[in-house]
Amino acid sequence: MNEAITRRERADLMAPLIAAVALAVVVVVTTVIRWLETFTPAGLVAGVPFPGVPVDFSPAEGEPVTSVHVTAGDIVARGVNSVSTVSLGLSIVVGALAWLAVIAVFATLAVRFLHGRFFDRGNPRLLDAAAWTMLGGALAVYMLETFGRNGVLAAAGLSGYVPPSWAVAAPFIPIWIAAMALGLISLAFRRGIRMQRDSEGLV
Repeated sequence: MNEAITRRERADLMAPLIAAVALAVVVVVTTVIRWLETFTPAGLVAGVPFPGVPVDFSPAEGEPVTSVHVTAGDIVARGVNSVSTVSLGLSIVVGALAWLAVIAVFATLAVRFLHGRFFDRGNPRLLDAAAWTMLGGALAVYMLETFGRNGVLAAAGLSGYVPPSWAVAAPFIPIWIAAMALGLISLAFRRGIRMQRDSEGLV
């Protein structure tokens, strides 16, 4: 059953719709930039975490040299095997498609709410779709980036270097936590729908 929404609620729901469009544009633009930064004339580029490599750094000409620890850097290599090359390209595309799908899900939810469809059976399904897309998309990107990174390291003569596992997995942990949170919200939606249906049956 559709519920009437107030003017304030309508304004609040328009904000995520506008944000969804803006975020979709940002995803597309950053994906193009990342693609160009990965496939360069100098070779294939892969970001690699390091366990804190000491480097002398001068912030400006004439300033004293400061010792810093580099925890990440880009490795550029030519002659990377085709599997790693394709994996890096797919990691960029899959990541972008996953984020666009999640943005589309939340935009759809906002539209449904605008029409008063708060306790609708389709809403938990949409939340489940977003959760699984985030979970699976992040896992796919994690694996594809690993294949690609290993190929770049091998082509650069650094096949013996193994990046710290915690540093490789760290960027994906918040995504997996958010996916689990969405799963719990979906469960709460289902319980709310069931309670509303039961209360309507008593009236």
